[in-house]
Amino acid sequence: MTDQPDDGQERSLFVSWRDPVGSNHPIGRLLRRLGPDGEAYRFSYLKAVEQLEEFEPLPGLPDLHRRYESSRLFPVFANRLMPRSRPDFGLLASRVDLDRDADPFEVLARTGGRRVTDRIEVFAPPERTPAGESTLLFLARGIRDVPGAVEAVARLAAGDRLVVADQPDNESSARAILRRATDASQIGWVPDYLVEHVHELRQLNGEDPVITVEHVNDATVAAHMRLLCRLRAPWPDGYKPFADEAFQPLADLA
Repeated sequence: MTDQPDDGQERSLFVSWRDPVGSNHPIGRLLRRLGPDGEAYRFSYLKAVEQLEEFEPLPGLPDLHRRYESSRLFPVFANRLMPRSRPDFGLLASRVDLDRDADPFEVLARTGGRRVTDRIEVFAPPERTPAGESTLLFLARGIRDVPGAVEAVARLAAGDRLVVADQPDNESSARAILRRATDASQIGWVPDYLVEHVHELRQLNGEDPVITVEHVNDATVAAHMRLLCRLRAPWPDGYKPFADEAFQPLADLA
């Protein structure tokens, strides 16, 4: 699947930070706009950072209340974006179900740009389709931490149905368990930053979102990139995803 941006297109990504306990929190929003004059980037921290005692500003972005602007991607994110000129770019793109000529920024959005040297990750908000559906892609979490999950993932194929289940006795992920629909085997979790979105859609639509397997990688690929999933649901009238206070920018991005 190729995803090449058109001139004038604006793309938004959220930035999350993993605290020492292992929970992920939204901490920033990154905008990219492509136009006749090239690329333009903006970044702002989100209100959630004001409640995170151990969070420190990202390198090169020290002021929590400032709007940052640049004609180039900020280094803290550029370091996570593999150039298309790299010989292994095509391999990385294929692991998130994209072609060799995909937009590197889209590859970054799908992979999350995770690095072992820090706790930062990026993720894309849901998009509204012409048919009025909410759709987004995410990588399943916790595959190597759940007994039997590695084997269960190996049995999956694109298009297989997954279900999300509550597990109140699980302190780390009480509301975001991913199970295989056919045999209920647990394969991992929905990412922390999507849990409330899933439950908002469940409450507003009166039914669970549809979650299907988009792409499965083999055992040679790191566990956090083994399983790419797609979430779909009707987009409720007037609905604004990620609209709670934690996701509001501390500086105007308009």
